[in-house]
Amino acid sequence: MRWRHLFRVLHRDIGYVCVALTIAYALSGIAVNHIDDWNPSYTFSERSVDIGPLPAGTLAAQEAFVVDKLALDRAEVRGHFAETATSLRIFLTEGQEAVIDTRTGRGTLKTIAKRAVLFEVNALHLNNLKGIWTYIADIFALALMILALTGATMMKGDRGISGRGKYFIGAGLTVPIVFVIYMYSG
Repeated sequence: MRWRHLFRVLHRDIGYVCVALTIAYALSGIAVNHIDDWNPSYTFSERSVDIGPLPAGTLAAQEAFVVDKLALDRAEVRGHFAETATSLRIFLTEGQEAVIDTRTGRGTLKTIAKRAVLFEVNALHLNNLKGIWTYIADIFALALMILALTGATMMKGDRGISGRGKYFIGAGLTVPIVFVIYMYSG
């Protein structure tokens, strides 16, 4: 029968289609595995600023002055608050903020930025997009299952699943089984 030939063709062609998504999911998987050590999607920074004394006037006028001097995007400003008589806190989107001493104009600016490439691949991997992407991700998962099955069964004899292949599959199964037993044993 020519089913092994068909499996090789399917394995090769589906594999080519899956290359880019496999790399994207693998990169994201490594990044997300270390979420306790760092944020894989965003970078956070805090820097000192000195814009000079703020003009006398309303808090709104002082906010506008700070926004202009720091070249902040007006659309990202969510509000302001006089923390003390000499401290103005301006809230921005995503937890960003500026805290300025109204007398001296010195303070800090906390910002957040998307990590190039990782933000996008994490959004795909974590299915933040929802909608049609859910079905694309499902198709990709099915394609990976087909790759696994065709890859495991396309060789015959001592190089196939009935030969040394069964030992490699067993080794691959052993790793998650050992970790599940360890996880639930304590």
